[in-house]
Amino acid sequence: MTKFAATGHNAGVGDGGVFFGLLALLVWAPLPLGSNRVWAMGLLVLAAVLLLLGTVVAWRSQMSNAQARLYLFRWPLGLLAGMVLLAWLQTVWLPAAWVQVLSPNAAAAQMPSEWMTLSVDVYQSRTMAALCFVYGAVFLVTVMVVRDGPRLERLALVLVWSGVLQALLGVVLYSIKAQYTIFFNDVSHGDVIGSFVNRNHMAGYLCMCLSVGIGLMLARLGHQTASHKDWRSRALAVIEFVLSDKMRLRLLLVIMVIALVLTRSRMGNTAFFAAMLVVGLVAVVWARKTAPQTVALIASLVIIDIFVVGTWIGLEKVVERIQETEVSASAGGKSESIEVRSQPARDALPIVSDFPVFGTGGGSFYNVFMSYRQLDYGGGYVNYAHNDYIQIAVEYGLVGLGILGALVVLTLGTVLRVMARRRSSLPRGIAFGVAMGIVALLIHSTVDFNLQIPANALTIVVVLAMGWLSHTMKSGKLSRTAANEQGFDP
Repeated sequence: MTKFAATGHNAGVGDGGVFFGLLALLVWAPLPLGSNRVWAMGLLVLAAVLLLLGTVVAWRSQMSNAQARLYLFRWPLGLLAGMVLLAWLQTVWLPAAWVQVLSPNAAAAQMPSEWMTLSVDVYQSRTMAALCFVYGAVFLVTVMVVRDGPRLERLALVLVWSGVLQALLGVVLYSIKAQYTIFFNDVSHGDVIGSFVNRNHMAGYLCMCLSVGIGLMLARLGHQTASHKDWRSRALAVIEFVLSDKMRLRLLLVIMVIALVLTRSRMGNTAFFAAMLVVGLVAVVWARKTAPQTVALIASLVIIDIFVVGTWIGLEKVVERIQETEVSASAGGKSESIEVRSQPARDALPIVSDFPVFGTGGGSFYNVFMSYRQLDYGGGYVNYAHNDYIQIAVEYGLVGLGILGALVVLTLGTVLRVMARRRSSLPRGIAFGVAMGIVALLIHSTVDFNLQIPANALTIVVVLAMGWLSHTMKSGKLSRTAANEQGFDP
């Protein structure tokens, strides 16, 4: 009996359809403008419900094994469940006296009534609560159906290919300077944006896909060929490398790096390379056996970045753009300096002070911010704080920020332990990619709002799930002939 069978891989859990449905959802989510439209959000809710029902049906005959597996992921699942409950609690009609105690300013912002909600914009909050359900459900489905090394590797590859799809789409549309109207939105491809509307969200998505891809590449670096003394064996070795999975994966990473640079997202590129260098340094210190390969891979991506920047953009333009710190407000002009981006976050801090515990309600930032804004922002409107930390604190209070912070910290600690202690290639490589994705998102979130875009939020949830899966994986050698050596701790 193989270890797959012993761990329940073939023990009557027919969830193959659910697994492929999960993969399809990950590819689909970015396509309709990052799923940042109400109808696209509705499709995400429908997909999450179907995947969850499929998972329940697949495990219905093995409830004891399902409970045991859920217990492995009790901490992240518990935190996500708490976040879902908080989001829905904001939309529940409560006695006015309760709301006055729990959130006095929320009660004051509503018309006098016997029943009130913690949210000051309950209709928007219901939409956000539904999305919170989607994220929690997808995390649950991921940890339940991805039970072995091959599935985890396939999941990582799908994220890589989805990133490549976005990169190719973005580069093609950028090269022809495409302008069109889709889903009632005017879209201009002055930068590489893929199927998104905002280049920074495209950059955020590519950062996550690249991180997973780099982790997968590092997992495959452990398979080194023997030394070759004669020219024939060397030539064959070169041909084998060119045709190998490693080379194809490296080319996919190069495509995404080029697209990331061409997004011209300052913080997106900064976050990616900073995360790669920081996590790479940790990996070099902890895994000296693969240190040369890790350094070589990181160095190659940095060189590619410099080459692309110098060829298509110009290094001097990048330096000038990074050095832009002054607020520029010309007639009809639009500044994207760090100061301008961070101004809404600074103006939103008093909201956190007024609604410290439960926040103003998911999706309520736009309406609430109108009463707190200090600048006219060139006559435009501000619907996001351009800082995920501040926006989460505004809408979900310190309770919500604490829940999500705990989830991220626990996941980061888990994958760092995997990198430090595990010797199997796949768990260690996936852990590297997850750690890099988390660090990149933490940096990028200081000046942007990737977590407010459903496609990016859904992707990072799956990436977090992959981190916990790398921890529970028993073995993970990337060998097609040794697939039976991979499994999970019961």
